[in-house]
Amino acid sequence: MRPPRLLETTASLAAVVLLTVFSGAPAFAQQPPQPLPTDQKGCLGPPQGTERSAPWAQQRLAPERVWPLTTGTGITVGIVDSGVDGGSPQLSGGKVTAGVDVTAPGGRADTDCYGHGTFVAGIIAASRDTTTGFAGVAPGASILPIRCAKLGEDGSAPVLTAASLGDGIRAAVDGGARVINVSASTTVDDPKLSSAVSYAANRDVVVVASAANSAQQGDPVTYPAAYPGVIAVGAIDRDGKHADFSQTGSFLSLVAPGVGVTSIGPGGPGQWQGTGTSYSAPFVAGAAALVRAYHPQLSAGQVKHRLQVTADPPAAARPDPGLGWGTVNVVAAVTRVLPEEAGVLRQLASPPPMGPVPDPEGEGNGRMVAVLSLVVAGALALVLVPALRLMRGGSERNWAVRRTVRVRSRETGP
Repeated sequence: MRPPRLLETTASLAAVVLLTVFSGAPAFAQQPPQPLPTDQKGCLGPPQGTERSAPWAQQRLAPERVWPLTTGTGITVGIVDSGVDGGSPQLSGGKVTAGVDVTAPGGRADTDCYGHGTFVAGIIAASRDTTTGFAGVAPGASILPIRCAKLGEDGSAPVLTAASLGDGIRAAVDGGARVINVSASTTVDDPKLSSAVSYAANRDVVVVASAANSAQQGDPVTYPAAYPGVIAVGAIDRDGKHADFSQTGSFLSLVAPGVGVTSIGPGGPGQWQGTGTSYSAPFVAGAAALVRAYHPQLSAGQVKHRLQVTADPPAAARPDPGLGWGTVNVVAAVTRVLPEEAGVLRQLASPPPMGPVPDPEGEGNGRMVAVLSLVVAGALALVLVPALRLMRGGSERNWAVRRTVRVRSRETGP
């Protein structure tokens, strides 16, 4: 006589429960971040993927090592760009102020159709979130959005002018920014833009600017990056090599990750991937925010000096035309003692020891899986206990078990 099919039914039920548990996440959360569109027309849609672990740029710079000392709290970073979406989940909760729209007097800039400014702001100050390994360099900093360009009438990319960049820098200074990020450039040495950079310098504001992406198109000098006092930032890839598109020149100050870097977008949760010196500059701006928060006695010029001399140096003599003073080193920029600053700095705390990059799956996602595992175990117990009792009764009735069936559990997950 064949044994009852209760065990087969129980195994099938367990498989269904496990498949339901591990496939219940939204589809977009199971995908990695998608590249930003290169032919974007109109507004950028919400991200279609999620970075589950720490992105390579965050692993390389390891800003979380200095977060026990400072997260940039108290520092406002001005983003002279396309606006910043203050409702993006990792920027919500009052992190983004109303800002200023210099293209529309009296307008706000805490929305972002094009998405460029939101991506930049995320690299600087995105909050930590247990659903993702991505976070900004200075998650405690505040963001002051300054919109200096809007989409073209045909939905094409925003058109910037040297004059609008100058207006944006001035608005950021007047709005209380201690650090300003300009991920845009022009080849025009415009008096209005130059005057705005001087205006920031005279008010002790750090200005960080992208070097631009035209190294293979003649490698022209770009502004505001080339103006004295500005921290001009180029791009490196994940191997630490100069990105072939990244502008070179004697004006280059530093380099930072700029190939396949991760950040957020407007309109919803998740992340995008982007490439360009536009996305290298905010890593340095975030580092500057950390330095300004931890060393408030330092002037803007001293902050620039500290970022340069604590950078990971290039193999060639510094400054190198393609790498400047080297790759920004967030931990050293905050913690290193410089002899030339003697008498200026307070006693420095030692950074915490280097450890593994936090994995969100070991935090929020891990807790979720643990809870669900307990639920599954309880459900299986309710089925298996009666089954075992029936089997024991069956054995007493000479139900012979003819074979052992091994069930291979298959686990699917994000």
